[in-house]
Amino acid sequence: MTAPLRFVLLVVGILALAASPALAQPHDDHGGGEGSDAAGSFTLRHVGFSPKPSTATQSDLAFRGNIAIAGSYDGFRIVDITNPTNPTEISRMICNGAQGDVSVYGNLVFRSIDSPQSSTACDSTNVTASTPGMFEGIQIFDITDLKSPQKVASVATDCGSHTHTLVPDPDNGRVFLYVSSYPLGGAAIGPNCQQPGGFISIVEVPVMNPAAATVSKYFLDPGTELGNYLGFMFRSCHDISVFTDIDRAAAACLTEGQLWDISDPAHPEFLWRYDNPNIRPENIDLFHSASFSWDGKLVAFGDESGGGGAARCVDPNDNQGRIWFVDAATGTELTSYKIPRSETTTCTMHNFNFVPQKHGQYTLVSSAYTGGTTIVDVNKLLMGASSAEAELGWRKPEGGNAWSSYWYNGYVYANDILRGLDVYRYIGGETNTAKKQSYSNPQTQIGAP
Repeated sequence: MTAPLRFVLLVVGILALAASPALAQPHDDHGGGEGSDAAGSFTLRHVGFSPKPSTATQSDLAFRGNIAIAGSYDGFRIVDITNPTNPTEISRMICNGAQGDVSVYGNLVFRSIDSPQSSTACDSTNVTASTPGMFEGIQIFDITDLKSPQKVASVATDCGSHTHTLVPDPDNGRVFLYVSSYPLGGAAIGPNCQQPGGFISIVEVPVMNPAAATVSKYFLDPGTELGNYLGFMFRSCHDISVFTDIDRAAAACLTEGQLWDISDPAHPEFLWRYDNPNIRPENIDLFHSASFSWDGKLVAFGDESGGGGAARCVDPNDNQGRIWFVDAATGTELTSYKIPRSETTTCTMHNFNFVPQKHGQYTLVSSAYTGGTTIVDVNKLLMGASSAEAELGWRKPEGGNAWSSYWYNGYVYANDILRGLDVYRYIGGETNTAKKQSYSNPQTQIGAP
């Protein structure tokens, strides 16, 4: 090959790379975008933004096809993500009650209420748990008409629903909701919510008749440690993830991680516990979230140190606010991760999921409140790499406070407490094998890649 021809091909190659969508400059989302004080790596690019429509706290996310369900303390909204660079709000369902954890199944949306309400109506007001006729629990909505969601049922659960996890049972035309309840101060303590708790509520919902939902209780293993959290003594779980292919649930409980057999989803069975001495509820450390790797060999348990209100990332090397990776067969601790940057404002690892990959590829996406969104190569961590060496990319928009950050069909979606819905694209090759999903409740893993 002659030198001039080699030069021409080199120039063509450079131009092709510059035009590649994967390497394009960040997209400024219709005047929104990240803001001038945004920070992050080249590898995780901000590509889309849908601002929040009210002052209410934005919370968790669920996905179905080309829509995202974005929960909040005052309801939820349905966002069209057909074009992730231009997420567009389709509708907004205003319905009072924190914290608004959401999941979706077919045309049904389920929403958690963990602040006592004056009634089951969407125009209810916040009251104390001792108020006669107050409501906490699960709200169910029909979103057949995406532009006009309709509330079709309210299901009361003792101690409310801080979070819930959907367990599908299509063969029997029903879904189960594993409802986690949590001590949130004296206002949440009432006649049906007393210390020490010690159970989750299981809501069974007939898909064709959600108003006929019933509630039962699963009592935690008697060996579950009693935790002193905010001055209240409780045995409780914060969040639960299920992996239906392997009939397992990972429960992030107040003082410990647990693994359950859910072969009979109506009656979970305790298998083992993971106790970490760094997780001390009296210090406002608590296991908050859990997720399985897609081969079922790892469980990630996250510590929401500080309860979402403290600066627990000031020292990137300490053991507060980490994600701990555990052997799913034995409960043996393997490694851990925390963002490798010092943050002096509210920060801890929060909601996360594994990218759906096979062949033992482990990539995790997580939110970290004011620490933004991070994506990490867990395989590198398992081989001894530091958090800084294993982090593949990160992003922190101006004024951001990311509640939930999840991988879904080639993009990372973050519901930000203060901003709304941010969309990111990772441009490295580590996620090229990721499987696309028809829907995703990040705490419900269905169909291994």
